[in-house]
Amino acid sequence: MTPMPDASHFLPHPPAEGGQMFASDSCMYEWGKALRSTLRGDTAVADAGYAIGYFLRRFSPAVKQNLTEKSHPQLTQLLLASMNAGNKSIRKAKKKFARRRPYQYFKEGTPTPQEEYPDDFTSYPSGHTVRAWMAALTLTAVLPEYANEIMRIGYDIGQSRVIVGFHYQSDVDAARLAASATFARLCAEKSFFEAIEKARKEVKSKN
Repeated sequence: MTPMPDASHFLPHPPAEGGQMFASDSCMYEWGKALRSTLRGDTAVADAGYAIGYFLRRFSPAVKQNLTEKSHPQLTQLLLASMNAGNKSIRKAKKKFARRRPYQYFKEGTPTPQEEYPDDFTSYPSGHTVRAWMAALTLTAVLPEYANEIMRIGYDIGQSRVIVGFHYQSDVDAARLAASATFARLCAEKSFFEAIEKARKEVKSKN
C-alpha cells in the first residue's frame, strides 16, 4: 500500500517568533485569551478532551443521535482509525519544527494548567485539531446530510486550542491541511469506503 502523507514534507515552516507573520498568531492569541472567561471559553476547556468518547459526545448534537462506543461500535472504530492515521501523519512534523507553545512564549498560564509542560515543543501542527478535523471529515462521509453541522463542530474544536493558549492559529491551520491530505489519501483505499458504509448502516439503523 502506498504510504500515508507525511506532513513534515509538505507543511511550511511555522511563523518565526517576532516576525511579521507571527503578528497574526499573536493577535489570535489575544483573541482567544479574551474568550476564556465566557461560555465559549468553558467549551474550549472541555475540548481539551482527547478520548474517543468525548468526540462521540461532542458530535452527537450535529447528527441528532447519542453516539457512544457501545451503541455505535462500527462508527467508533472508523473514527479511531481515521484519527490515528491523522496523528501519524504529523508525528515527524512535530519533531522537525519543534515549536514551543503560546503559553511558553507569552509566559502566561492557561485554563488547563495540568497539561502545561516547560519542555513541550510540539505546538506545530496541532494534534487535537488533526483529530477533530479527521473526525469531522469522516463523519461527514458517513452522514453527508449533516455536513454543515458536523464541520462546524470540527472547526470549533480546533479554535478551542487557540482559546486555551495551547496552539497558535497557524498550528491549527496547518493541522487542518495535514488532516485533509490524510483523509484524501484514505479515500483511495477500498477498505476505508467499506468501513464508511458499515458505519452508515449502523447509524441509520438507530433512527
